[in-house]
This record gives sequence, structure tokens and C-alpha cells, in this order.
Amino acid sequence: MPTRSSILILSLLGAVGCANEDGLLGADEPPDAGTPPPPDATPPPPPPTSSIKLPPVGKVRWDWQIGAASETTVVAPAGTALIDADLFTMSATKVAQLNTAGLYTVCYINAGSWQPGLPDSASYPDYLKLQADPDWPGEYFLDVTDVFKPNSVLASILRARLQLCKQKGFAAVEPDNLQNDENVSGGRITTQQQIDFNGWIADEAHAAGMAVFQKNGPDKILLQDRTGKMMVEKFDAILNEECQQFDECQPLAEYVSRGKLALNVEYSSSLNCTMSNALDINTIRKDLPLHGATESGYAYQFCP
Repeated sequence: MPTRSSILILSLLGAVGCANEDGLLGADEPPDAGTPPPPDATPPPPPPTSSIKLPPVGKVRWDWQIGAASETTVVAPAGTALIDADLFTMSATKVAQLNTAGLYTVCYINAGSWQPGLPDSASYPDYLKLQADPDWPGEYFLDVTDVFKPNSVLASILRARLQLCKQKGFAAVEPDNLQNDENVSGGRITTQQQIDFNGWIADEAHAAGMAVFQKNGPDKILLQDRTGKMMVEKFDAILNEECQQFDECQPLAEYVSRGKLALNVEYSSSLNCTMSNALDINTIRKDLPLHGATESGYAYQFCP
């Protein structure tokens, strides 16, 4: 005759058996360790909005010195409120000095291209390099779709760069080369894939605790990524090159209409400050190498 304890054990075993029928693991069934992780496609949760310092808005005097040979040549012109400089050129000490001076500091990283000679250049496998950049010898446009693959190398590299921007004290990030759908031949990257990557880098910058600028792509401002959000919703500001030269300044005003900052730089064209000011776009004229302020060849003109 069964005892009370044996009846209780049988009842518990029966309950476990029912749980197994419902698809839950019993005590003698280990989890399936061989199941691969899902693709790295889910955007990271953003940090609290209060932890991100958004760019200034309205009339903002700014400078762009990402081509500086060293941080000692990075000097903000009088009256400058925002300065954009290269991640690997700048030290945390230099960024702190700029922040203490009241400047809004933006961290330049090359998100969509590979550059030789950087501290992490050797981390890029060859399969990521799709096509040489004809304008910058030695550089290659990347397969940005890699960030959505399991164990993505590109995602790891870019996250590390974003973390370094944050650790050095930058308030925001400017991720360059967000148009590989146009730069890589043969349709190897579609417009939607590019937009999805752009949205991904914006999400990652926010997750790292920084604001983020859309770089170029006026025709992409209203396009939606895989989360259903437009680029103007994903990014906190835009930094564009030569919208006057190519007659594409009007789309940048979409950022302004949403209370966000719009920056533009011209290289060869004379500044049309009347148009720029009418659209509330902050336009400067610069030397193409984007030298540091104390270097030979540095040029700077700002629309007052």
C-alpha cells in the first residue's frame, strides 16, 4: 500500500509530466545548448532621454576639424558653440578641455568604410570590404548588412568605437559613410538595407548615451528603417556636405521644422548665406582636408 510520501512524489512527477507536454523542461531535461543565438537585429533599448545631451538648436556657430593631424591643432574659432573632431585623434583630456570651455563636442567615426592605419583597422576581415573608395585611396566601402548577422564583426567594432567616443567625453557622434547603397556598385546593398543600417547606428549611439547626427543623404531623411521610423526621427541632427553645390538644401529644413539642428559645409562654392539663413541651416565653408585650426591650409567662413 503506498504511503502518503510516495503518493505525493507520484503527484509531483505527474505535474512535471504535464509541464513537459506543454513544452516546458522537466528536471531531467537540460536546455538545448546547441541552439544558435538569434540574429543581432533587435535595436538596443535607449538610455533615459535625460542622460543624452542633445545638440544646440537655432543659430549655431560650429567648426569641423576631423582632418587635424593632432589634437594640439584642434582649436575652436572665437564664438564657436559646437566642434566636430576625430575619435582617434582626440584624447579624453582634450575633449574635457573643450567641454569645459562650453563647446558641444561631436565624435567623428567612419561607420560605413574601412580606413588603413587606425588602431582597430586590423580587426576588419576582408569579406567586409566590398569596393574601393575612388575618392580616398586605400579605403573601402563596407558590407553594412553584416551588423544584422549573428556574431557580427562589424557590429562589435562599431560598438567599441561608440563606447570609446563616450569614454572620451564626447556628447554626440557623427557616423560617416551612410550611403553605401549609392557607393557600392551592382546593387549589393539596397536602399532599404542602407536605411536599416543607418537606423541601427542611431540606436546604438543612443544606447551608448550619446546624441547622433545623420551624415549626408538629404534624399533619405524621410525614409523609414525596419522599425518603421524615419531617419529624421532616428537622428538628433544632420551634418551635410555641399547642399548648396548640389541644390539639395531644402530637405535639411525637415530637421529644423522638428526643432533639430541642421549643419552644412561647402568646399568650392561661394556661400549663399541668404538662402542658408532663410532655412535656418548653419552653413560654413571649409578646406576639404578639414585641417586643424592652427595647421597650414586651414580655411573657415561662417554664415553670420
